[in-house]
Amino acid sequence: MGVNSNLWIDPSFKIGNVEIRWYAICILIGVIIAVVMGVKEGKKLGIPSDIVYTGVIITVPIALIGTRLWYVLFNLGDGWTLKKILGLDGSGLSGLAIQGGIISALITVYIYCRVRKIPLYAIFDIVAPGFLIGQVCGRWGNFCNHELYGPIINNPSTITWFPWLAQNMYINGAYRHPTFLYESIFNLIGFIIILVLRRKFKKLQSGDLIGFYLVWYGIVRIFTESLRSNSGAEEVLMLGGIHISILVSILFIVIGIAFLILKRFYGPKRYYQDIIKEVAENKFDTILFDLDGTILDSKNLIFSSFVHTFEVHRPGYQLTDEELNSFFGPTLQQSFSRYSNDQNEIDEMIKTYREFNISNHDDMVKPIFGAKPLIKTLHKKGYMLGVVSSKKTDLVIHGLEIIDVKDYMNIIIGCDEVKNPKPAPDGILLAIKELESKNALYVGDTKNDIIAGKNANIKTCGCLFSLEPDKIIDESPDFTIKKLDDILKICVE
Repeated sequence: MGVNSNLWIDPSFKIGNVEIRWYAICILIGVIIAVVMGVKEGKKLGIPSDIVYTGVIITVPIALIGTRLWYVLFNLGDGWTLKKILGLDGSGLSGLAIQGGIISALITVYIYCRVRKIPLYAIFDIVAPGFLIGQVCGRWGNFCNHELYGPIINNPSTITWFPWLAQNMYINGAYRHPTFLYESIFNLIGFIIILVLRRKFKKLQSGDLIGFYLVWYGIVRIFTESLRSNSGAEEVLMLGGIHISILVSILFIVIGIAFLILKRFYGPKRYYQDIIKEVAENKFDTILFDLDGTILDSKNLIFSSFVHTFEVHRPGYQLTDEELNSFFGPTLQQSFSRYSNDQNEIDEMIKTYREFNISNHDDMVKPIFGAKPLIKTLHKKGYMLGVVSSKKTDLVIHGLEIIDVKDYMNIIIGCDEVKNPKPAPDGILLAIKELESKNALYVGDTKNDIIAGKNANIKTCGCLFSLEPDKIIDESPDFTIKKLDDILKICVE
């Protein structure tokens, strides 16, 4: 039986003078579906979408390179040149091996997580179903190329029920087993199993899905590769008399099983559904910040203002480093009350401090590293933002204008707007009330900030880049960060 040209699929088509291959489109569709689903599940696991998108941008090109080099590695006798490897000799990138892409992708993901300090198991749980759905779609690219087929079908009637499939599997004068279809279907089944496991199986641990993937895909590939090895096609990867794809599949199964067993003895034991529940409980709608030392680097200004004030009112008195550090957090009234019982003198000291502070403010303050891009990102993601400070409101506003983030703030509250300053919760409670927030996080760099947040009965985040990180830790904040943009790892979109 010949090929019906009406049912035959050409491997490529043209738009103008540009040739587009169906194989590339199928891969692209798989990547898009995997990314969309990864971002959606990542939010449930507490992984910001930026982390997923950046990971995809890094990993996909490396994986594609891996697929090509893996094929080249086991076809060294084909006279490879750099031009031919890159597909610039007119042959295109004919010759890709998916297992090389999987290996290079997993290595890249591991390095990416370690460098960015992202939970590796959580990313694995996102990657595993993405691999499967990507392969489900990608195998249809093999169908369009009329490749990845098996031996001759002894009973053609089993395939002629599906004319479109049959005509495109009529290769070299005979109907062939559509191994691309077998692999696509079995991977789809594995994908569905993963979807069920992560919602229904309460004993599923974080990271288990990548182990399941390695075992499942290894078994599926051994089956399909065994058929391909009897097809007579030259595309089967061999090393001597060894079928490389089968050997690697066996290694995948062994590694997957070993991983699932060993992680239960040595790895962090966190159940998948517990993580989703925990993340949902920590889904903040509002992020409130302290100002000085948290998003505004005003240390030099504050130190200089206190030194100047003491030179005027306590000439000869030398402030120690410990005293200077202690001025961060409390109000000026609280700070100067430690040195005088005379309210009139305290008022004069406050006046002197503010005059010097205001006159030198713009030249001596700068944003904390990463503050502006973080605030812009949080605003873009839809969080309500605010500042609750021990400074007067006009000075807070001016500071925010200097670092160009004022317009991103939904509310700004200074000490003059509340009766009791921090560590009292008045300012935070006022912000929550005005914003009608249901779940807020307060970020600060002093122990008073953490105490104030706790007094307001909301979760707190302590900045360990502060002057006294030990005192912050002593107050047991719900979260701690070593750099400001680590907040993105805490927040859930």
